[in-house]
Amino acid sequence: MSDRNDDVLFLSGLVLGAIIGGAAAALLTSRSGPEMHEQPVERGLELKNRADDAVLRAQQVATQAVARVQVTAQDLLKKPDEDLVSGRRGI
Repeated sequence: MSDRNDDVLFLSGLVLGAIIGGAAAALLTSRSGPEMHEQPVERGLELKNRADDAVLRAQQVATQAVARVQVTAQDLLKKPDEDLVSGRRGI
């Protein structure tokens, strides 16, 4: 009979602890459920926007680098007689 009372007391304590813990969590949480769900969505959109900006900047830098290389290559093609290393004219 004593074992049965111990089991009942244990289960009662477990249920009571779960109820008190849930109530404390509900009272101490600073945001409501929908607000808690919106936070990861907002953070994800912010990260996506930052990634899009980084991609655009990288594309601009790459475009500028390609343009510089093209100009340099065209300049070199216009002067085929010059030695590229020493800058002297060929023989």
